This record gives sequence, C-alpha cells and structure tokens, in this order.
Amino acid sequence: MTNKIKKHSTGLMDRMVFIGCGLAAIYWILESLMTTLQNEGTSFLYNFIGYSADEIFARLLVFCFFLIFGSHAQYTINQRRKLDEALVKSEEKYRTIIENIEDGYYEADLEGFFSFVNDSMSRITGYSKEKLRTADFRLFTDDNNFIKLNDTFKNILQNVIDTALIDLTFIKPEGTESFVEASVYLKKDSRGRAKEFRGLIRDVTRRRQTEALKQEKAAAEAASRAKSEFLANMSHEIRTPLNSIIGLIELMSDSNLDAEQKEDLDVVLSAAYALLSIINDILDFSKIEAGRLELENIAVNLRNMIGDSLKIIAKNAHEKGLELAYRVAPDVPDYILGDSARLRQVLLNLAGNAVKFTEKGEVIVSVEAAMFTETKVDLVFSVIDTGIGIAEDKLDKVFSPFEQADSGTSRRFGGTGLGLAVSARLVELMGGTIRLESAPGKGSNFYFSISFDVSTDEKPDFQSNDLSGVRALVVDDNASSCNIITEMLESWNISAKSSLLTGEAKKILIDAANHGEPFDIVIIDFDLVNSEKSSLPEWIKRDDMVSANIIMMLTSSCHRNCKDLLDSYAKTRINKPVMPSDLLDAVMIALDLKKIEFGTEKKAFYPDPQVSHVLLHFLVAEDTPFNQKFIHRLLDRWGFNADIVENGYEVLEALKKKSYDLLLMDIQMPEMDGLEAARAVRKIEKEKGGHIPIIAMTAHTMKGDRELCINAGMDDYVSKPISSEILYQAIKALLPGRLSETNPSYKKAEKDVIFDKERLLEIFDNDWNFFKESVDMFQADYPDMIVAVKNALKESNSNALRRSAHALKGILGNFQAESAVEAAYHLEQMGTNGDFCEAENKFRQLEYVVDKFSKELSGFVEDIKV
Repeated sequence: MTNKIKKHSTGLMDRMVFIGCGLAAIYWILESLMTTLQNEGTSFLYNFIGYSADEIFARLLVFCFFLIFGSHAQYTINQRRKLDEALVKSEEKYRTIIENIEDGYYEADLEGFFSFVNDSMSRITGYSKEKLRTADFRLFTDDNNFIKLNDTFKNILQNVIDTALIDLTFIKPEGTESFVEASVYLKKDSRGRAKEFRGLIRDVTRRRQTEALKQEKAAAEAASRAKSEFLANMSHEIRTPLNSIIGLIELMSDSNLDAEQKEDLDVVLSAAYALLSIINDILDFSKIEAGRLELENIAVNLRNMIGDSLKIIAKNAHEKGLELAYRVAPDVPDYILGDSARLRQVLLNLAGNAVKFTEKGEVIVSVEAAMFTETKVDLVFSVIDTGIGIAEDKLDKVFSPFEQADSGTSRRFGGTGLGLAVSARLVELMGGTIRLESAPGKGSNFYFSISFDVSTDEKPDFQSNDLSGVRALVVDDNASSCNIITEMLESWNISAKSSLLTGEAKKILIDAANHGEPFDIVIIDFDLVNSEKSSLPEWIKRDDMVSANIIMMLTSSCHRNCKDLLDSYAKTRINKPVMPSDLLDAVMIALDLKKIEFGTEKKAFYPDPQVSHVLLHFLVAEDTPFNQKFIHRLLDRWGFNADIVENGYEVLEALKKKSYDLLLMDIQMPEMDGLEAARAVRKIEKEKGGHIPIIAMTAHTMKGDRELCINAGMDDYVSKPISSEILYQAIKALLPGRLSETNPSYKKAEKDVIFDKERLLEIFDNDWNFFKESVDMFQADYPDMIVAVKNALKESNSNALRRSAHALKGILGNFQAESAVEAAYHLEQMGTNGDFCEAENKFRQLEYVVDKFSKELSGFVEDIKV
C-alpha cells in the first residue's frame, strides 16, 4: 500500500513538471507571436528561437519559474492527499473502536435525536440501531429521567458546564429496568458553534445490584445484631423476675401451708414455667433463624429420655383424664447418637400440643425403626392424639411461626404458635422431615423421621433375671396402654395377657387358677380401680384361690389418694406413662428378685437441714431487690452467711474490707457489670495473690455467654431462673473441702467408709438410671484425669496441676467422695501456690483413695443389680 502511494505520488510529480514545461512552452509561443505581430520585419520562428543571449536567458528563466511552480503545486497536492488518507484511516480506526467497546456510544443533534449509535448502545437499550437512529432518549427512558437528561443538555449549551456524568434508568422493550451512567459532551465546529452532542453510556446494573446486596447484607447483619441484643436483654429482663418468682414459690412451698395454699402456689409456679417455656421457644427460634444453634452428638438412652420427657406433661394430661403413653418398638436400639435436649424439646412440644388440644381420649407417642443396620437406624417418631383435629386447608399453617390453625384456637387454648415452628426447624437441623395428618374431630398425627448413628459403646441400663415362665395380667381400660405394657412384658419373656374391664380380669384370674396356671403379677390401673364399686386389689387379696402380686399403675392426679390402698394391697407401684426400666424394677420387686425399691418420684432438692456452713462467708452481687431476697433466703436456709451488694464497685469495696469464701455475681448490673467486676477482682488477685471462686448468675442464655463469663475470670456459670440444686452443686464443686470441714455430718465414724450410700442416692434424686450413667462416665473419665495430674507433677507445671486437680476434684465431689476430694483439693492448692513440696506423697494418697473409691462404687452398683 505504501509503495503504491509512493509510485502514485512520483507519477503526479512528473506530470506537474511536464505541465510546467508545457505552460512555459505556451508562454514562449504566445510571447513570440505577440512580438511578431508588433514588429513587422521579423518572423515568428526568429522571435520564437530568440537568437540573442538576453532572450534565451529570459526564456530559460520563465521555463524554470514554471517548472518550480509545477513542482511546488505537485508537492502541495501530494501532502494534502496524504493528510486525507491519514484522516480516513484515523476515522476507520475510531469507528472500529467505537463499535467494539463495551460502553454504548452515541452522537445526537442539538434537539437530542440520534445521528449515530454503536452496537453496544443497541445492546444496552434493547432497541436496534435502525430504531435508535430515528428516535431520541424518550424511546427508552421515563419522564423523570428524560427531564434530567434534557436539563443537562441545556446546561451544557448555555456553558454552565462543559461535560456531565449523570445516572439514568433505562426501560427495555420487555419492561425490565437497567441502570446506566451517561456522559454528555458538546462538539463544536471550527467557528466555535455548537454542532452536536456526543457521549458514552455504561451499564452499571450488575454493580448497582451488587451494591444493593451489600447494603441489604449490612442492614440484615445490623438487624441481626440488634435482634440478638434485644433478645439477650429481653431474656435478662424477663428471666430476672422469673428467677425470683420461681425461687420464692419453691421456698414458700416448703413452708407450713394448707392444701389450698399449696394448690394456689402450684398454679402460679405452672404459669411461671409456661412463661419460661415461651421465652425459650423465642430464643431457640432466633438462634435457628440466625444459624447459631449447634447440635450435640452424644449417646442417648431413647426409652428413658422419652419417659422422662413425658412425665413433665403427665400431670396436665392426667388432670384432663387423658391416657398418656409411649411405645418404643422392640427392634429400636437402646442407645443412639444425637442431641438429647433438642430431641426432647421436639417431643415435648408435639406431645404438649397434643395434650392441650385433646379434651378426651389419649395421646400416644411411638417410635419405630424404618431401617436398621449395625451402625445406622432411621427412626420414625409419631405423636397421635384424639383431639379436635385440623382442617386440610389449615395444615400448612401449623408449622409457620406465630400462627395457629385459626384465630379461635389461640383464644380457646392459648399459645404463641411458635412451638411447632421451632420443632419443625429442629427436625430439619437434625436432618429429618416432619409431617402432619389430621381431620376435624378425628385427631392428629404428627410424625417425623430422623437418621441416627447407633451407639455401640453403651450397655443396657437394666438387665432382668430369667423371667421366662412368669405370668402377668395387665388391667387397664385403655387399649393402647394395655398393648404397650403387654409388649414390654413379652420382650422380657413374660407370658402376658390384658383386660380392659375388672369383671373380665376377675374371670381371667379364676380361669387361670382353675387350670393350674395362676398369674404371678397383676398390673392394675389405679383410675380403673377408683371407678369400680368393687375393688379388684381387695378382691384378689380376699380370694384364697387367686394369689398374685399387685403392681399399681398411678397417674400424677391420684398420688394423694393411693397411699392406704398401696399399703394394704399393692406390692409396689409405677407411674404413668410407664417407662420400661420402671416396669422392670416393679416386676423384680413384686417377684422378690430385687432388694431395694427406688422412689419413682423426683424430690425437690434441699440439703440436709442439719448442715451448718456458718463459717463460710459469701458475697452476693445482685441489683434486683426480689432476687436479693431470694438468694439471701436460699443461702440462709443452707446455713451460709451472705452479704448483699448491688454492683461491681460495691463488690470491690466489700473485698477491701473483708475476705469472702465465694462470690455470687450477677452479670447485668448498673455502674459496673459482673464481667468488668470479675476482671477487676482477678487483676487485684494477680497483683496481691489469692483466689476467690466466682459463680456467675445470669439471665443471659445466648450462645457464647458462658464463654464470656469464664474468659472474664469466673469459675462457674448458673443460668436464671436459678435451680437451687444446680447452684448448690456449683458451690460444692468450688468449695468441696471447705464444706466437709464445716459439716460434721458428712464425716463418717468408720475410716474405711468412703461415701454414704444412702445420701449418695439422694443426691441423684433416687434416679437409678441417672446414677448408673454418672458412674459409668466417672469410671471412663477418671483414669485419664489421674494421668493428667501425674504428668503435671512430672513436668512441674503448676497451672496444669491446678486445672487437672480441680477437674478431678469436681467430678469426685459429685459422688460425695470427701476423702478423695480433700486429696485432690490439696494438689489443686499446690498448683495454685506453685509449691511442689510433698506433691508426690499427696499424689500417691490421691491415687490410692480414688482407686479405692472406684472399687467401692463399682461394688455398690453390682449390689443394686442383684
């Protein structure tokens, strides 16, 4: 291309030289012709040739002039041609760039109509280039955006501004909106007059959406933080008075009150716990929504867990005359791995809901295995009731938060409508699904399925003797209850029959005696006995031919009326809903195969009233007057001497004046809160030495609250409403040696007796399963803890010694192993003081005492099994 241009330029240059020569020749001819005409004596040829030197020189000069003129003209033409070619190339390059950029490019006349647009402009607006070239911005903007753009054009034309960058909203043909940034520039001609508008348009829709999402995320996070703070404060503000209400009611219930007063207090206590349940549901729902609820994965005794759970709502069911029972299929494993607390919460919500909406009939909880391997089991939980039922068009609402099947339901039965929503979310978190089948007047069936790992490390909590050949009769007017109890008995190889009526039961007993196959046990529902004029237990004891041991099944509503009947006719009793472990214990006792009968009723916790702790001085930091009263009365009942202060500053002032054995610290207090006060106490101790145990008492139960307390320097954490037993055990764990020194009743006359067995069972509320489980945990954990103490001594690590000895001391304190606790306490103090003198002797003493205690504990457990 360049070579062609050069050749073309050379040809033109030669041509202009020839033209110059031609012009010189024409001038020469014309000049010769004019001279010939003026001088008649000369010829044209003579004048043309010009023989004189002057003439020849003049003509050569003219020729040179024309030659130079032609050459210059040719050069000028060539330069102009090169500039034109460069301009064409530049325009082509410019157009190529404009057509290929991502941003839209436009050129518009002074009235705003497009004269040129690129492909990107067509893509951004959604209109073809042909359509755009006959339109202005009104084609794809609304009135507000066009007015904004038109005002910008006017400001530029009036020299108010030179260029502008504005935000616009485009509306595409299909109606969707896109956000753009548009630049506007005024192009002028050579005289400075306005010629046209030009500019770029950039689609920023995605960026705007990203920014909007970021803003929404920030707003959501801020709202979540605000909600969490609100819930934490709400929890504190509600739990604080509830703590006093529940605590003071429990204290008053233990005083001398008549039956009517105690009944009134039970109503108040029930209302307080109902309010506490609502608070827990709200907090759990908030945790689930925020994704902060974590599940445990521990061994769960499914049968006992369900039985213990249903006993919580048994009173309400029995007061309404409902039959409450549960069935776990025989092929369901005893232990699974899961979150016991959350599974219990789901079952309690569903069963409690069923009891609330059922006026007569029964509520039955069942568990079956849909799929079972050695390591996995898919369980289906069902809660079936004979209640009011739910219409089909309302089924989807029941699992929505704060909703019930209809507004009349909430007015009639009460409730927030949050329990089922929490249950559904918990089931989903555990990897399961929940469903509902119901019809008005025909009851409801809530069922959910979850896959669990099977715990192979746990052994059954109870093992029966060989019960084959034992015959039992179950008498209960509820068919479901009869079938469930009969199935339990048959799983232990007991030959069992059932009857729904006492008259039928008498006939069965007589026929069995006549055939020489009398029943060894008769299990009778106490409610059925009360409804009959002729008492079946009395008839059995009176009839010489029928001699069977009687086990009475009691509901929570008949305890006060059954004592005389039990003493006269029944060998033992069990509470409904019947737990397999309770039933087996009752059978063994009825057959004289078990020496000890454990009480089946949970007793309120109160330490031995003879215990005297007056030598121990506690400091209580609590700003709420009614909580101050409750804590002071509770500590006074236990024999502790307590001083009360209202905030963290008063704590520090009190510690300057007097030494205390333990500090009970509320978290949320005015002026200086509990966390700040605990840090200040630990800072002082770091400078001056010493250590006062601190127990946090807080209504904050959100995730991380316990860690905040421990990180602030506190030793333990008790949530409000405060359980008196939990608080006492926390105090005991922190001051085990001190308690034993001030409590002579804990010391035994015989040195070989390591623990008081009767008192040990009382500590575990006479709950054999709980006690056995705790013993198993202790036997599994304490060897590693002994090794940790030994390693700390070997490495002379005082911090490790203090921590390991403290941990061992805590677990031993749960079993009242006072001599072992004292040995661990001495090692803990050595770790605290960094004094390793006599540490080896103390460790050998600890090792010996703990080993002896472990053997005695195991022997005690084995004796109970016999």
